[in-house]
Amino acid sequence: MNQLNRPVVLGHRGASYGRLDNSRAAFEAVRTAGGDGTELDVRATQDGILAVIHDPVVKGYGAVAEHTFADLNRAADGELLRIEEALEILEGQIVDIEIKSDPKEVGWVPSELTSRLLGRILQSYSGSCDIFVTSFSEAALEAFGKLASDYPLGLLTTIGADVPEQCKAANALGAAYILPHHSSLDAETVEGAHNAGLKVYTWTVDVATRVSELATFGVDGVITNRIDLALAALGAKID
Repeated sequence: MNQLNRPVVLGHRGASYGRLDNSRAAFEAVRTAGGDGTELDVRATQDGILAVIHDPVVKGYGAVAEHTFADLNRAADGELLRIEEALEILEGQIVDIEIKSDPKEVGWVPSELTSRLLGRILQSYSGSCDIFVTSFSEAALEAFGKLASDYPLGLLTTIGADVPEQCKAANALGAAYILPHHSSLDAETVEGAHNAGLKVYTWTVDVATRVSELATFGVDGVITNRIDLALAALGAKID
């Protein structure tokens, strides 16, 4: 499995239960909650800054891609982070950076642009976070991989996806991870992904019995809104 002898536990947008997701408070709480790290989301602003935000818009203001970071941050009451700031907060932890890119969204930014911005940032990154980069977009991962090949890639799959077929796509990209929704997984599917040379991280799991079951399947990591619940289900101690 890994040196922990249990699946890695990553917070979903930080230790976000009861906190604003993708926020300083949520990221600061990951360590104290006992998590191994976090998943977070990045989007490009109009002025080419990578903001850590899940939704394509700042509610009540406008699309991330159509405004400057400074204006978006003011609209978000100062809660918006740059990816560089988030990595500083998460120093020494595992970080799954998800490149958000969906042509159906408001203010869509082509995935290659966001990937290039992230690639340039990580090319000069000198911190101690253990980073891997994920996306539902194969184009985003391909573009990022050409710029920053030292960072492992992970292909996210949608609910109901054919995981074995997606494993083939992940292999074609040179990815190290496959990230299916937990409802797509059973022991056979996890074994198949491992046989394809892929680590299996799954999202978003907030039910203790399901976390335990996924561990018996051999998943390598779980992404959860409830770090405390997941660790308890895995029998892990929190220092």
